[in-house]
Amino acid sequence: MVQQYTLAPIPGKRLETVLLAGTALVLEGGGLRGYYSSGVMEAFLEKDLLFPYIIGVSAGAANALSYISGQAGRSRQIIEHYVGDPHYVSKRNLVFKRSMFDFDFIFGTVPERHIWYDWDAYNAQETRFLTGAMNCADGKTVWFEKQAITPPFTATRASCSVPLLTKVQHFAGYDLLDGGITDPIPIEKSIADGNRFHVVVLTRNADYRKAPFGHEAFLRAAFRQYPAVADAMLRRHAIYNRQLELCERLEKEGKAVIIRPLEPLHVGRTSANIPTLLALHDEGLSEGRAALPRILDAIQNTD
Repeated sequence: MVQQYTLAPIPGKRLETVLLAGTALVLEGGGLRGYYSSGVMEAFLEKDLLFPYIIGVSAGAANALSYISGQAGRSRQIIEHYVGDPHYVSKRNLVFKRSMFDFDFIFGTVPERHIWYDWDAYNAQETRFLTGAMNCADGKTVWFEKQAITPPFTATRASCSVPLLTKVQHFAGYDLLDGGITDPIPIEKSIADGNRFHVVVLTRNADYRKAPFGHEAFLRAAFRQYPAVADAMLRRHAIYNRQLELCERLEKEGKAVIIRPLEPLHVGRTSANIPTLLALHDEGLSEGRAALPRILDAIQNTD
């Protein structure tokens, strides 16, 4: 190590148990609710299990990073030690930095000074990883491949940039915002890429359906420069519910396993209550462990 870190570095590891080609891990976003997903992926790390294809948006894409680098326990350390820091998420950030989330702190200070990120392990892991962000010009998803994720995680920042709560990000010639607006559950992209079996990790319970955002006049005023963003936000509920119904249909057909909270989560997108988030992570870990036999059995019985 070139420098000292606040916490002892967790070395990454190569995950040797690679699932069959055509098997995908599909990750919903959800802000800090995404720490449920990080717990689920911790269960995969325990079994040295790697998906050959991983696709995520927003917090789903961000929380996949420690899984792909094979750094068991890293996400939980971030919750325990740094999510409560007002630099991580706060109204103060919104006032002074025009973003509730301080991405320089989250994707710069934390991995560079406090909780080391193992870039060598990330780059060596043999999986295809896609991160989605919304192109503000046309309201469509731009997909970034694994090799596009480099320090300081600019593509990931773009995917996590919630409209109204964060600033537009500029990367690869695009003006970008939250990929969870245009592809909230990126199952359709996974199918288009040829995957035949999907493990879908959601951050909402089974009875949840997304309601319209409303406030059309406000959105159109706020995004005068990017009218396609307002359009995308107004149709997001329909896309979310369509993609959710597709996931549930695939599960009934034996082509998917859905892992999601058993009860409604009382965690907001920007909630930074540490005990609640640690419990959420551990709930994901428990439910990920419980789902593993079902996943492996279903994959074996997939044509």
